[in-house]
Amino acid sequence: MGQSAIAFYSKKIELEGVVSFPADAGAKSAPGVAVCHPHPALGGSMSDPVVMSVCRAADAQGMVTLRFNFRGVGGSQGEFSNGQREHEDVKSALDVLRHWPTVNRGRMGLVGYSVGATIILDGYRHMRRAAAVALIAPTLAALRSRRFGKDKRPRLVIAGSADRVAPSLDIQRVLDGCRGPVQFHEIQGADHSMRGHQGEVGEVTADFLIRNL
Repeated sequence: MGQSAIAFYSKKIELEGVVSFPADAGAKSAPGVAVCHPHPALGGSMSDPVVMSVCRAADAQGMVTLRFNFRGVGGSQGEFSNGQREHEDVKSALDVLRHWPTVNRGRMGLVGYSVGATIILDGYRHMRRAAAVALIAPTLAALRSRRFGKDKRPRLVIAGSADRVAPSLDIQRVLDGCRGPVQFHEIQGADHSMRGHQGEVGEVTADFLIRNL
């Protein structure tokens, strides 16, 4: 497995990220996955344990992953806008993956955790390059996006049974009204932090992506 620290631009703002890639991937053959971190006010960054677990599991299955810091987080320039402009960062990350030498442009995935999931949902119309979308602990308000509900792409939603921010039962009710295919996975005993359950989150997400990319 290879790994490269990179810098890329979202409009005129320079962002930092890390790309991990299988050493034996052929040209334009591997799926590419961008992973979005939770809210920086709660310590969220591309080094978040859930983000890292998703990337490790996806890397192990032969995918190229890009985890990155939103604007104003870590070494990324600019100021975090609390979801107002960060969809531009996600779109730029997907563009980076599209041009990575070993990534197949038709096999692009997108993952968001907590506020990362909310940013994806709020900017859903900008995420057309992703062939499959996985959301971890999204808020109910964001999940009620009409674009998400009517989407025909494969989608995965993961929620913890003890999550008070994104209650799993309420999430299931919202998903019941969505057009398929939507897969739901509840993690028993997990709260919003997913602490102690990062491995399961990573494995479930990676299995979904490799089946659908």
